[in-house]
Amino acid sequence: MYTEKDFLSANKQKKIRLTLFAVLVLAFLAAMFAFNAMRIQPLSITCAVVGFIVCYFIWSFKVSPWVKYDKHLKEVKSGQKRETDCEIMYFTDETRLVDGVEVHELVARVGKEEEDERLYYWDADKARPDLKEGDKVSIISYGNFVVELKNA
Repeated sequence: MYTEKDFLSANKQKKIRLTLFAVLVLAFLAAMFAFNAMRIQPLSITCAVVGFIVCYFIWSFKVSPWVKYDKHLKEVKSGQKRETDCEIMYFTDETRLVDGVEVHELVARVGKEEEDERLYYWDADKARPDLKEGDKVSIISYGNFVVELKNA
């Protein structure tokens, strides 16, 4: 499911966004210190407040998701995986955030009982597989995140 291109792309995007964010922070700090050196306190305070708000917004919505996704991909690549043979119960259309990664929920049954149901997370950035209820599959997962899906 994940290729080397995915790992390199996520790492590159993270580095670009972190660099641009650092430049933005330094620009606000330079302006704040310049106004402070000129003894223009209202502009210095305004620059600090606006800079904090803008930087927080940029970090929250543009930088942090890529940092978390890159971390997720590194963990998926190097972490311990397990393979489970199971039967698909359902695959949700809605997405949600889990550990900073946008995912679809995939519920599978490994036995006959209700306690044998497993919840897996499918990366929303990846194409959804054509699965129907009752399909037998082999899921390779890292934690609850699907790394690879094979027909059993």
